[in-house]
Amino acid sequence: MKDISVKYSLLNKKSQKEVRDFMDFLLNKQKGKRKTPLSAYKKKILNVSIWSENDLKTFENNQKLFNKWNIQEW
Repeated sequence: MKDISVKYSLLNKKSQKEVRDFMDFLLNKQKGKRKTPLSAYKKKILNVSIWSENDLKTFENNQKLFNKWNIQEW
């Protein structure tokens, strides 16, 4: 384990970040093999927000205004 630490310390900052990212990737991949209990999934789903038609009108109005924008030419 000490040799890994020494090698890691010899890397530049960018390469150290790549190593950390790769380790995170491997850990996430390993976690993905476990199944989450159904009760945990149900709790997660219940926390999803619900938007009304009135909430969505704001986005539709903004989209209309955005589409009216004139692009300036250089």
